[in-house]
This record gives sequence, C-alpha cells and structure tokens, in this order.
Amino acid sequence: MSLRFSDAAISRTTLRRCGLAVALLMLLAPATAAQTAATNGDVTVASDLFPHRGNTAEIRSRIFVEEVIDPGPTLRITVSGFAEGLVAHRPVNGSEGSRVIDGVVGVLDASVSWKARRVDLLAGVSRVSWGRLDELQPTDVVNPLDASRFFFESRSEARLPVALVRLRGYLTENATVEGIYVPFFRRGRFDRLDEPTSPFNVEQDFSGGNVACLAIGCPAVLPIAISRREPAVTWGSGQGGVRLNATTGRVDWSASAYRGLEPFGFGTAGALQPGATFFPIDVVYPRFTMLGGDFETVRGQWGLRGEVAAFVDDTFQGPLRVVPGSSLDVGIGVDRKAGPYRVSGTVLYHREAYDEPIAASNGTSRNRSNLSLILAGDRTFSRERYRLRTFAVYTPDESNAFLRAIAGANVRDNLALEGSVGWFSGTGQNLIGTFADSDFMYVRLKYYF
Repeated sequence: MSLRFSDAAISRTTLRRCGLAVALLMLLAPATAAQTAATNGDVTVASDLFPHRGNTAEIRSRIFVEEVIDPGPTLRITVSGFAEGLVAHRPVNGSEGSRVIDGVVGVLDASVSWKARRVDLLAGVSRVSWGRLDELQPTDVVNPLDASRFFFESRSEARLPVALVRLRGYLTENATVEGIYVPFFRRGRFDRLDEPTSPFNVEQDFSGGNVACLAIGCPAVLPIAISRREPAVTWGSGQGGVRLNATTGRVDWSASAYRGLEPFGFGTAGALQPGATFFPIDVVYPRFTMLGGDFETVRGQWGLRGEVAAFVDDTFQGPLRVVPGSSLDVGIGVDRKAGPYRVSGTVLYHREAYDEPIAASNGTSRNRSNLSLILAGDRTFSRERYRLRTFAVYTPDESNAFLRAIAGANVRDNLALEGSVGWFSGTGQNLIGTFADSDFMYVRLKYYF
C-alpha cells in the first residue's frame, strides 16, 4: 500500500479500517506481558539504463525500515514501510526525452498476528505467498505484482501488500486449513514511480496510438484516452479463498480455491459520441475463479515440485473488448543444492479457451497454448562474499525469452554492491512477449542497518 497526495483520502480510509482490526487484535495481548522489539532496514541507491526505451536513464533511491514487536508469546506486531525517489530521463508523450522526478511513501506490512494452540489469526496490511514453483507461480493470486520489481529482482520483492484477514486452523500435526479475505481491491502496477512514463508500462504503446472511427461517421482517426474503472474501495469489492496444506508421507501438498479480481486491467471501447475529439478506452478489472493445487517432495539430493491452477472463470483481451473463457497452468520443476550451488528447472504449460473467437495472427481462434522452460541458478564464492544469480524463461511456441543475471559482492558486513542485466528476445502474447524491448541494466549500492 502506498500513499501519494492525489490518493491520500482513499488510502487513509483503507488504513483506518485496517487499523481498527489491528487495534482489536492488540487487546488480546496480556497487559503485563514482557515486550521485545527488533528493528532493521536498508538504504539503496541504484542507477539503471533501458537502451531500447529511448535510452531511458534513471536514478532510484529507497529507504526501508521494519520493526517486529513481540508483546507476548502469542502476539506479534509487524510494521514496515519505505520511501522511494526517482530522477529519470524518460520519453514523455512521444518526446525524445524529458526529466521526470517522482517519489512515493508506502507501507509493506502493518499487521498483527495472534496464535493459539489450534488457530492463528493475521490481520492488517501484508503479503501472502501461495504456490511452490520458481518465480512463475500460477496459484500465487492473493497479492498483485509490481512488474518493475518482478523483472529487476524477483517475485517475492514484487508482491504488493493488501489489506487482509487470514484465519488458519491446525487440524492435525500434518494438516492446516487457512481462509483469506481481502476486503479492498488493489490493482497491479507496472511501476510505483511515475507509472505513466515507466519503461515497464506496456500501456504507453497503446495510449500513444489512435483508433479509426469511420464506423460512427468520423472523418479520420482519433487519439486514445484511457479511463480506469477500478472497483470501488468498498466491502463489495472483496476477494477471498481457502487453502488446505497437508503432509502425506514425504510429500507436502496443498489444494486451494480463490475468487478474486484481475490485478491488471483489460481495455474496452467506451461510449463514443459523434463529433468526439478522442476515442475513450475503459480499463476494467473483471473477476476470476481459480482452483489450484501444488506439491513438494525430496528424493535424495533432488527436490521435486509441481503446481496446477485451473482458472474456470477467466477473462482475455479481445480487440477493444473483454472475452470470457477459461485457462489452465500446469508446471513441474526440479532443484538441487550442492555446496555453493543451487540449480532448478521448470516446465510450465499454459492453455487458454475462449467463449468466442479472438483475432490471431492466422485469423481467429478459440484457444491458445504454449510451453515455457524456466531455469534458475545461484552460486556463491569466497565464503559467500560474492554471489551470482541467474534466471531464464524460454517459450518456443512464442519464440521469445527473458534472461536476468544478478552479480553481488559484500563490500563490508553491512554494505553490498550489485549489478544486473535483463534481456528480452522476441515478442508474443505471453508475459515475456508483452515486455519486448524492455532490456535493462543497473548498478545498485545497498547499506543495511
């Protein structure tokens, strides 16, 4: 959750409601309990370059602080937040480059967790991870993502916090069931910092174009104007689901169901009147229903993981319209850790089925499928003073790929230097193809305290 002056009123309302839940939970703490607290954080300064996005150059700075308070053995309060700043040279409205300055202050966690013998409760603003595969986790649907942090760093860093309540019951020593309720909608972001001009904002190509309007008597073409139709910040926009976690023999597995709202919107043609000076595009956020499952086990030195997500009620982008349908994601992965090495590989199959035909490169189609190959590696050197992390996705059906390499060095105990390169190849309708030409490189200095 982040605050800007333009949306402070909505954010304050949301925070008041979250704060009420947190305050009620704090009453569960014994008045005489001994209290312990731990504070940590970091300061980061990064410089990055996007050579194929108008030579976009940026300096990003970030301060992160977290405090964990334990008023008693059954209660924990977690509060963390950040402040980010941006000074950049980015193309704006088709120009070769303009200076962009932005800043944001946000909350990453403001929650209280209470635990008894057979139940625990988490309430507030937080992040929840579902699924077991590396990076591309089909059942990880509770928190929306920040695309810039997903490609820069990882999925864990990209999850945006939401207001939620999670109740978890311990059925046996080897089985738990959890229910999650997310009362307020929060959309996914292409970037927290000046999103309209961000090189990760794929809507720029769309909003910078125009649409022919001869069908209603317009003499030529019209520029596009985008209007977001986000669900109101009300209880009626709630989302929620359940997940059963269990261990059978040497296999950890889970089954889940979730009813939510699409975090990234779909463009639909708005109402156009004769004589209009722009073509309205409404971005809407329809609902989806997901049924999923995953498992993890160990065989000798190898770990084996699998995940499946069936979106029985799904939505797809048609030509200026929303097309209902369904989709299926099935993945299987292996990993191994040996000394300073950790390697993993995953095969992920994706299939879409549409209730009505959608335009495709070879005409129209009622379905689409692809197979993605995912590889990841982690290697430490010199007693973990240096680290190299790699991540690659290749989709042969779409003929596109993404490769990210991050090299880091611990300059001192509390000071780290890091450099990264991200490379996209090819285009397509999948996640990687959407961000074609977003190649980047960055250097980052991080101080821990």
